[in-house]
Amino acid sequence: MKKSTKGALAAGAAAVLLMGGAGTLAYWTADADVDGIAVTAGELKIINDSCANATWKFDTAENVAGKTYAPGDLIVPGDVLTKTCSFEIQATGEHLRATLDVTDPTRGGSLSGTDLTIDDSFQIGGVDVADGVITEANDGNVVNASITITFLGTAGNGTQGQNVSLSDFGFALQQVHN
Repeated sequence: MKKSTKGALAAGAAAVLLMGGAGTLAYWTADADVDGIAVTAGELKIINDSCANATWKFDTAENVAGKTYAPGDLIVPGDVLTKTCSFEIQATGEHLRATLDVTDPTRGGSLSGTDLTIDDSFQIGGVDVADGVITEANDGNVVNASITITFLGTAGNGTQGQNVSLSDFGFALQQVHN
């Protein structure tokens, strides 16, 4: 018998012995039980809002201060229109963090967006909400929110008779997580 044939037979016999002789390879194993867990998700909602019924008001030092804006009223450079309303935050969950913001309105009309600014502000208990950030600690808090539209005092003569339609404003709570 050739040396290569003897070597092949020896290798084959060794393989059979290593596999336990029955064609299976046996390894030791161990396991451990791990307890399961039931989880429930928290919530992030805006509820009890008064925003749909709130009105826009002129907010200037002029004689019209606090006057309710009515469709057809004409604004002039420097005018500020403000809508103030309130809503309750429902924020439950461990280490929940979210930002309050105003959703961008749909714009129509001929008045340029560069002649108007839109700002928002939020207060809880008379204190400004820093960077619009709330946490689960604010669950149940009432937010006083304002949207302010300013017709810039720097608007030129080309803005006379122009119009803009701003619709679909909204307030949003967006969860943030690091």
